[in-house]
Amino acid sequence: MKIAYHADDALDAQLISDLLNNGGIFAQVRGAGMQGAVGEAAAMGNVNVWVKDEDLAEAKVIIENWGNASFVDEEDAELFKDDDEFSVPQQQDPSHSSNTVLSASMFLIFLLLVLAAFLKM
Repeated sequence: MKIAYHADDALDAQLISDLLNNGGIFAQVRGAGMQGAVGEAAAMGNVNVWVKDEDLAEAKVIIENWGNASFVDEEDAELFKDDDEFSVPQQQDPSHSSNTVLSASMFLIFLLLVLAAFLKM
């Protein structure tokens, strides 16, 4: 096996390993356990992503493409616009429903106070 990627830390290494595994390349993170033992061991280059020798060239292409990925601009965003047929129903914002309940409660309290004031007259 050979090193395909020198990671900054265990999280970075796991991200790349998952990227490669999802691309059909067997990848392993090695050295992640060293971070806790030495403290800043990642700065010493101990966390790496390893792949099989025959997959090294393809792994480097996948990693390079991932590193060069860019955000989708507004023109291309139309390609990813949800169709009604495939769209996932939007969940209601929980803070919106709690705000509605709070507003209704405050209104009822106000009405009760006004009613109590009139009854005392």
